[in-house]
Amino acid sequence: MYNTKMPLTKDELFPFLCNISEQFHIGMAIINLEKSDFPFVYVNEAFTTLTGYLQNELIGKNFDLLTGINTSMEHYGELIYNIAGKSPFEKNILQYQKDGTAFWNHITCQPIKDYEGISSYALIHCKDITEQMLSKMLSKLEHEVYIELEENGELKNILQLITEKVEKYYIRDIFCAIHVVNQERNLVAIASGSLPLSLIKDLNHLEIGGSTTGYNESVVYINDLSIKSNNSNKLIKKYNLTSCWSKPIFTNEKALLGYFSIYIKGEMQLRQADIEFLKKLSPIVALSMKYVKQKQELKKLAFFDVTTGIPNYNNFYTSLVLWVDEKINGSLLLIQPNEYSSIVDLYGRKFGDELIGQIVNRFLSMNELNEKIIYGRFSTTSFILGVKQTDVDNLNYFIKQILQITSTPFTIADREIFITLRIGVSYFNEHLTIDESIRRADTALTNSRLQNTVVSYFEMGTDERIQRELNILNQLQFGLKNEEFTVHLQPKINLKTDEIEGFEALARWHSPVLGHVSPAEFIPIAEKSGKINEVDILILRKVLRFQNLRLSKGLKMIPIAVNISPVHFYSESFVNDFLTLVEEYKITPDYIKIEVTESVELFDLKKAKEILLELKKLGYESSIDDFGVGFSSLSYLQQLPFSEIKIDRSFINNINNHDMHAVVQTIVQLAEKLRMDVVAEGIETSEQYSILQKIGCKSGQGYYFHKPMPLEEAENLLDSI
Repeated sequence: MYNTKMPLTKDELFPFLCNISEQFHIGMAIINLEKSDFPFVYVNEAFTTLTGYLQNELIGKNFDLLTGINTSMEHYGELIYNIAGKSPFEKNILQYQKDGTAFWNHITCQPIKDYEGISSYALIHCKDITEQMLSKMLSKLEHEVYIELEENGELKNILQLITEKVEKYYIRDIFCAIHVVNQERNLVAIASGSLPLSLIKDLNHLEIGGSTTGYNESVVYINDLSIKSNNSNKLIKKYNLTSCWSKPIFTNEKALLGYFSIYIKGEMQLRQADIEFLKKLSPIVALSMKYVKQKQELKKLAFFDVTTGIPNYNNFYTSLVLWVDEKINGSLLLIQPNEYSSIVDLYGRKFGDELIGQIVNRFLSMNELNEKIIYGRFSTTSFILGVKQTDVDNLNYFIKQILQITSTPFTIADREIFITLRIGVSYFNEHLTIDESIRRADTALTNSRLQNTVVSYFEMGTDERIQRELNILNQLQFGLKNEEFTVHLQPKINLKTDEIEGFEALARWHSPVLGHVSPAEFIPIAEKSGKINEVDILILRKVLRFQNLRLSKGLKMIPIAVNISPVHFYSESFVNDFLTLVEEYKITPDYIKIEVTESVELFDLKKAKEILLELKKLGYESSIDDFGVGFSSLSYLQQLPFSEIKIDRSFINNINNHDMHAVVQTIVQLAEKLRMDVVAEGIETSEQYSILQKIGCKSGQGYYFHKPMPLEEAENLLDSI
């Protein structure tokens, strides 16, 4: 996140950190690690907004200022211990604003070393994660309620559990109670966390009108809790109760089930976040009340996806276990709508869930298949089918039927939308574990995305490929750190004079663990993992160092072209990275070029043009590599300021073919009219060489002339000419 060692003295470091922190729009503070109480020595404006304190109220104080009644002393002790350790860490802790409002603070601490390696200060990044923590609390509460429903099932016990857990987990110091509507349609207090239930009953601050329906869903506020009973009034004073917020609890049909109430201590006011919490809590209470006496229905709930109503993964898994126990064999189909993410982005998560439900309902309408399948939701974006043993033709027919359901649009958010599906297929039987069968279907689905196919069957070689990719990814970081990557240069030849007129720099990697790793393997993985910039820069640095040494010795110099990944090319740092390095090694544009694949034009034509023009103004030429194999567009080509086109080797391999000969000749003529040079890649025979000369191709490279060679060999070659 930060550069942890700065080439600055302690006195220089502090104002530097202050300046950096001030530019953040999130809570940033600087603490002094040299003092035992770790005081704040600087806070930015966002930090004061987060805590409610003024800057002068915070400076000189420490995190103790933000502790409160419900702050865990254990967590606070761990926070101080970690700060004292002077190592980076992250910590969630309940803290309090100046007005007493509690909030969950996600603290990231990054000690910063000065040029002597001493950590005198630490940067503190604070983020209010109250909403996320309350959501986690609700999930935890929901989980505990479900367990209690299964093991107990008594309404009073379930609701008592809810009130106790809310009082325990909630960030505010409150009391809770629940009233329910009984058979006589009276509100009865049935559960209370810490307050005596008798007091809740005496308060009697909630009433039901003539009907249990028709209530709105707003939160009811009662600001007078005084009652006639002297004993209860004493209890009100004892617990410092002043007011109450109550959230009506409804069924889906808007019938009133009861109220969940929060009793306020002192002058504390509820925030909007508290009201939102009540709104989110009430469905949990409603669900518990609705199903508490219906264990069978509860079990059903545990086996069905709440958002779609279809069987969930647990349900499907249980059914599949029964099939396998009965020695039933068959196929697993993992199905994913390609448009799920787009629909969620446009309309919201619930419409994504609705899409899954509609798809399942459509294939269930194929009645002849219902007895042969089991199904369930597999993940947020997919669902899974189990199909009893069938031959290949029948399975293909079944898959065709599933795909057929997309021939008509689905109604999502009042719009008709056509969708497409991807399917991963594997098999299950008694000789293969269920988890392995499902994993294989998941792997096949991943392959369908990677290969851009509709249906993908699991293949045994897939595991080896995935393992290989993981191994390469794991070793990639070591390879960069230890500079295991080397440069090989392949000469570019003038086809008229046979003289070397340039080199192409190619990255090579020999890992001590993996051995030789092909660029075709490590480059895509480096791109996906975000490491390709480091690979490009390492290769560029080695090439520039090579050129700098030759230049300093007064040796023969010819230009070297360095390949730049499209991912790096479009990164914000590319131009600066490139110019910084060439300036560092004092290499002029005459001796360094860049090559990019033709796919750059597809990402962002406007930005590609801006980057290439900026480099061209500074004198740096660029080539479009592997021209013809990807997404070539003549309209793009004439808009981009390339100085050179490199015809892909696949064209040269087939240049004896009449049609391919015509294509290559056309590219050469086109380049000439666009005032671009042409280089033919992959020349391997004298016949290819001769043909290219006849059609006017001026430059080429390939094994016919020279293979890619280490820098030492390239140097010897240059020195010999």
